[in-house]
Amino acid sequence: MHPTDLPEPPGGILALLRADHARLRAMFHEFAMLDSETDAERREYLVDDLCDELALHALLEEELFYPALRALVDDHLLDNAALEHDSLRELILQLETLFPDDDFFEATVAVLAEEVAHHVAVEETVLFPALARAGIDQAALGQRLRARRIELETDLAAQPSAIDGSEPRGLLRGAPGLLRERRARPR
Repeated sequence: MHPTDLPEPPGGILALLRADHARLRAMFHEFAMLDSETDAERREYLVDDLCDELALHALLEEELFYPALRALVDDHLLDNAALEHDSLRELILQLETLFPDDDFFEATVAVLAEEVAHHVAVEETVLFPALARAGIDQAALGQRLRARRIELETDLAAQPSAIDGSEPRGLLRGAPGLLRERRARPR
């Protein structure tokens, strides 16, 4: 039996993370299929949704998945994964300031797609099998992941509190609860 062939509980953490990865791949594919001129508004909203999903997914991995792996894999693998998350966050920050007709919008989304594809490939071929082999209770971790996702999504859906310009905002800085405000920026 190949390490990636180990069974995963349907609601276990690996199954949930794989579903997230599939959803992200589908979103990138949809973006690539949309026409840049006739579908500009859909592309803009899709990139917003994609960035929100990526930020949420990264936070969930950092809070639940990576700590479960800490004693199972070399530290450099998790350090690299954290650096890749930081790189993704930087690209998301760049996309927050861009619109579909901006010069670097398309290229930034393409770089983000490539980095996500690489990151997902490493997770699914190296990190997921390590967790599966360890015999950790994937179902329990999956329940924790679902509960935390609901908590974060509820926070995101809530109306933002008054803005305090001295604090970092949003998931991108690790403070869940506030949506990005790209829509409020004048064109």
